[in-house]
Amino acid sequence: MAKVTAVQPNGIARELGIEIGDELLGFDEYPLTDILDYLYYDAQESFVMHMRTAQGEDVDIEIEKDENETLGMTLDESAELEPMRCRNKCMFCFVDQLPSGMRDTLYVKDDDYRLSFVSGNYVTLTNVGQRELERIVRLHLSPLYISVHCYDPEIKTKLIANPRGAELFEKMRYLAAHGIVMHAQIVMCKGINDAHELEETLRQLAAMRPQVKTVAVIPVGLTAHRQGLAQLQPIDADCARDTIARTERLDREFGGEFCYCSDEFYIKAGLPLPSYERYGAFDQIENGVGLVAEFEHEFMQALQASAGSAARRDVSFVTGVSFAPILRGLLDRAADKFPGVQANVLAIRNRHFGESITVAGLVTAGDILDQIRRFAPHTVIPSTMLREFTDTFLDGMRLDELAQRAHTHIHVSHGGGDVIKILEEVTE
Repeated sequence: MAKVTAVQPNGIARELGIEIGDELLGFDEYPLTDILDYLYYDAQESFVMHMRTAQGEDVDIEIEKDENETLGMTLDESAELEPMRCRNKCMFCFVDQLPSGMRDTLYVKDDDYRLSFVSGNYVTLTNVGQRELERIVRLHLSPLYISVHCYDPEIKTKLIANPRGAELFEKMRYLAAHGIVMHAQIVMCKGINDAHELEETLRQLAAMRPQVKTVAVIPVGLTAHRQGLAQLQPIDADCARDTIARTERLDREFGGEFCYCSDEFYIKAGLPLPSYERYGAFDQIENGVGLVAEFEHEFMQALQASAGSAARRDVSFVTGVSFAPILRGLLDRAADKFPGVQANVLAIRNRHFGESITVAGLVTAGDILDQIRRFAPHTVIPSTMLREFTDTFLDGMRLDELAQRAHTHIHVSHGGGDVIKILEEVTE
């Protein structure tokens, strides 16, 4: 249950005489678990709401309303989502590979099906029992994002060090049978869940289409901070090419727009990235699937629409090692419309996590300051370097501090189109 802390003047709760201090017990004979129960029933047209008045009287209220009408209550913090902690010990867990001295929140390992629905977090379902499965179906918490990794029960148990991992496909089949859409990911560990194991996993997932909508295959990320952890091999060019070949062949067999390798696989393999059209609705872009294609598409669209400028400006573009050549090529294509721009692409080697980590999203402000001797008057960084909805880097440095120490004006790019907008702004 949760206490009512506010009642909207135009909501149904006000009409029913619900007051601050009353308690919401649940709906339709189900106890209130968290805010998701309230949000689900607030969108329904007919249900019974169980309340306890501030005087201690329990009442059942039959609600009949239009779908777009709101109950209009605010609940106290007891209804908020307290993340369920991860019960696994995955041999590839990135949190276990973090260096010390970073923000406390980065070391928290959650594995919460509710955050999967709300925020797109990937979960293993090892801490989900039948009661939680039934709640997912009842509240239609769809889509969910599932960390699969492999089908073979023995290999799965080895990968995540939790025997309940072997139950995953049974749970997924239950959810699929009840209409829950799922997106899956496979973290590829060379010699463990690759090659034939990968093919079997993809086939088992494809058997649950269309409820399993997409699958992303991503390479294991290995930092320089793996002391005491399992020995894992980095994904090399041969493994990357083999993985791409198997995944693309099966995707064609399954009808397309189902299983994808992340962009990092193609970069490691030295192969051209797929076209923009290949990625459908870009459902797996948060897994690095189609990021480059989307960036290039937005960049070229904005470039074609831009009037350009002949003004002379020096601009630094800060990025990771893997994306630097791609960004350099795109900026060269913009030279005709911005002939006065001296665009310097600065590829930052990741000394904070280890130089095997080459993506821009894991570059820290400390590494930027350590490696760039001279900043241009204008510097562009991608938004992926910052914590979502904040101006803070992974090492805790804020954007304004970096700008002050580097004596540069920093522009944050949210994609390829933003790069052209920033060029237009600095050359006005």
